[in-house]
Amino acid sequence: MMKKMIITREETMPDKEIKDKQAEVTKPALKPERKPQLSQTEDDKPRHKLGLVEILMFLLLAGVVFIFIFGMQQQKRDKELELAMQQKIVELKPAFMEIAANAKQYKANDPFGAWPLALDELNMDPAKLKTEEYTFDWSESGSVVMTTTEQFGKEGVKISYDVEGDSYTVEDPNASTRPQIKESWFNQ
Repeated sequence: MMKKMIITREETMPDKEIKDKQAEVTKPALKPERKPQLSQTEDDKPRHKLGLVEILMFLLLAGVVFIFIFGMQQQKRDKELELAMQQKIVELKPAFMEIAANAKQYKANDPFGAWPLALDELNMDPAKLKTEEYTFDWSESGSVVMTTTEQFGKEGVKISYDVEGDSYTVEDPNASTRPQIKESWFNQ
């Protein structure tokens, strides 16, 4: 008897393909390759980039320092100019007193008791009355007027001494510029 055999054909994958497919399923995702890092030396340390806030803080600090330093230097120069001007004024006070004494003597000797019309009548040395730095004049109201020139340190300042009232006044056409002449210097 013959037996019949039924042959069914199954298609199967070869073993090698099965293993590859299983390996693909379980294989982890590829990671990007890292570049090898170079060894860092002291010169190649990572640098911190300055942000906007740090730059503004630096500029603000530098500005404050410069303003303070230059301001102090300007204040020092102004103080030196003021002290030099004060010294000149103190040195001129005896000249005012000499002119005032001569004017009082002239008035006492005048038959009408009048002040002199000009400083020429006081018989004083003209070199004391007019220099490169200042000129003295006499006003009819009984005042000695000194006008400064540019060589004095400030041009056009008029210092008046009222002989009878024994008081000084200062008229400065540019009072906002330095150095400034102060009336308090005459009372020292």
